[in-house]
Amino acid sequence: MKKMDKARMLFTKHKPSIGYVGELLLRQVLRNLLPKECGICQGFILNNNINTEDKLSTQCDIIVFRKEKGSIAYSIGDLKVINASYVIAVIEVKSSLNENSFLTTLEAFEKLRELRIMHKFVFVYGKLSRRLLQRWFFQYRYPKNSNEKVLVMDTALYDWSDMEWLPESIVSLESHNLFVLDHLQDDNRDYVGYTSYKIADKTNKEISCLQQFLSNVMDLLDGIFEIDRNAYSTKDGFPLYRF
Repeated sequence: MKKMDKARMLFTKHKPSIGYVGELLLRQVLRNLLPKECGICQGFILNNNINTEDKLSTQCDIIVFRKEKGSIAYSIGDLKVINASYVIAVIEVKSSLNENSFLTTLEAFEKLRELRIMHKFVFVYGKLSRRLLQRWFFQYRYPKNSNEKVLVMDTALYDWSDMEWLPESIVSLESHNLFVLDHLQDDNRDYVGYTSYKIADKTNKEISCLQQFLSNVMDLLDGIFEIDRNAYSTKDGFPLYRF
């Protein structure tokens, strides 16, 4: 966060540069932590095996993929086009998030679903509250063949039959919030929605939710790469406590 704060001070009149710094910082973290067989890049995703005219995604901030022969369809500088069958996950990175940028991200995730990309995340350096997230979700047009929205208990729930376009988790570093796509239930029925977590240390002091976010990404790599999970479970000596 200190590096992002410095970028905000330097580039007050050039917000795209702030976003670029945020993407660069997270890519560096992922490259340091993930196995060397795992590729990290920005760029596009191509799927030539689907029966549609538009086989290319919009630009993705971070693509996590299996670094194998045939995985890269095109490359120039830091920009790459990755074949969809090698993609593990896509992470959209935001220095801050507003309603318009969030809804645009959901549209991009719908396109990724059409390209058969299942695992998607939103990473926000700035503040994000549960109430805002709830409101933005309900402003979004419904996917086809879905006509329900539900709000139950203390958590916003989105009872949409096809959830493959939804982000698996949404993290806000400044707010210490982590929202995880979940199956929820009350006395009457089951729902698809988001559970909100607050991350704290053993003294109940709020800490960065980066560790739990990285753990969610690591879950996708199990069975693909050989990973020592113990190396990631106590980063900075903080045990995780979920509320």
